Amino acid sequence: MHDVSVEPIISLQGVTKRFGDHAALGGVDLEVGPGEIRGFLGPNGAGKTTAMRIIVGLLRADEGTATVLGGDPWGDHAVRAELGYLPSDPGLYGRMRGNELLDHFAALSGREPVLRAAAVDLLRFSNVDLERPVRTYSKGMRQKLGVLQAVQHDPQLLILDEPGEGLDPLVLSGLVELLRDRRDAGRAILFSSHVLAEVSALCDRVTMIRDGAIVGEGTIAELSSQRARTVVLELVDPATTVDLPGCELIDRTGTRVSLKHHGDVGPLLQALSLLDLHDVRIEEVSLDEVFMEYYRDHEAMA
Repeated sequence: MHDVSVEPIISLQGVTKRFGDHAALGGVDLEVGPGEIRGFLGPNGAGKTTAMRIIVGLLRADEGTATVLGGDPWGDHAVRAELGYLPSDPGLYGRMRGNELLDHFAALSGREPVLRAAAVDLLRFSNVDLERPVRTYSKGMRQKLGVLQAVQHDPQLLILDEPGEGLDPLVLSGLVELLRDRRDAGRAILFSSHVLAEVSALCDRVTMIRDGAIVGEGTIAELSSQRARTVVLELVDPATTVDLPGCELIDRTGTRVSLKHHGDVGPLLQALSLLDLHDVRIEEVSLDEVFMEYYRDHEAMA
């Protein structure tokens, strides 16, 4: 996990961006450190892509500061050379062959494509496919090529907008391995995804955004601990009194008791050990539930 004493790779402070009367971002703060994979989650139109485009220097913030690798991504070309960027809908030259396109992007970065061969293997790209014109590629193959151009030059920072989009499970597994390897090499990765299983498998921390504002941030464990877990008891005696710390009764029918539990699980486990039970099941909160509850809470406050 990111050591807060280390200089962040990404630092957004009070970043605001407007398009006409629409505020796409309203005072966003975000920090990502080296050796960290950060999930960036939010519904369509939440501001994820706008923030990413500011980080890679394709947009300029109206207010606030955006510092990337210690410099200004808008005006510092040395910063851009250390970035790898996969947009949500990468524009790829259809007349070029796959290898030619990768060579073109490597030349633009000014860096050798030192990771290309390893990434090609992990993403299950064949040399035959790389010799074909890009216009003949399927959506999944275009996505793989987009990931390759972003990572091949081993940038210090990877910004990936929906990298798993259109990838089959085997290729997705290779992508996870590739990104973990880059994290272990000390690179920073910020990626958005609607595939929450992918986020759970990869992320050190998650930042959730809605309507241009950060609505939640932390490790998946931290965010889940703030949400209710489900506890289902099967009592030996239906008359047993059930008074468990941090629990709220949902339903009680005969010997079966369903509850919602908030907070530390330790006191709950101690109290459960004193009950005469046939069975107990504690269902941890899934990232899907955390995600949906945060947005329901945000809508309720709006």
